[in-house]
Amino acid sequence: MAFEVELKARLADPAAIESRAAELGTFEKEIFKEDVYFRRNGDASRVPADRYRLRCEAGRAVVTFKSKVRQPDGIEVNRETEFEVSDAHGFFAFAHRFGFEPFVVKRKKSRVYRIGRASVELNEVEHLGHFIEIEILCDKESEVPFARTELARLFNRLGLSAEALEQRYYIDLIQQAYPARYKFVDDPTREWPFEEELP
Repeated sequence: MAFEVELKARLADPAAIESRAAELGTFEKEIFKEDVYFRRNGDASRVPADRYRLRCEAGRAVVTFKSKVRQPDGIEVNRETEFEVSDAHGFFAFAHRFGFEPFVVKRKKSRVYRIGRASVELNEVEHLGHFIEIEILCDKESEVPFARTELARLFNRLGLSAEALEQRYYIDLIQQAYPARYKFVDDPTREWPFEEELP
């Protein structure tokens, strides 16, 4: 279990910010992530308290759930728990059987830089556009205040403005931009075991 300290901002000029990130740090990788978020059946909240995510990335499937610790000044702090699953379709079936339903799908293409101990992701999010996420992982809660200060300084060094900060969750933004519903289809031969319905 780790403490995730992060902030997110919208990007009006992604190329300029990436150029600055390349000056300050080192390019690590380009990745594509597909996240399926689950909530309890019947929960119509846009940001449900009981939710978790299954992420498919580079052939791996990882379940994540978070407990918010605090979110002052646009900097989010979460206690994060993750574990890998060997059969993503089996996990979808398990979630369905025990009363959870998918409610948001987030697809994100990222270019990742390392600046000091911070991970800097320049993201293109389907249905939403371009964002930056800056994250530091801490092993202990006592390290969080130092990480918050470090993030704020890096945010300024990258030339970002406070007006660009985005404190809403991606899952909230996606539901506004693309209000789809998902019905589970129990067919292990399907790569994507859901049918998508738009209002």
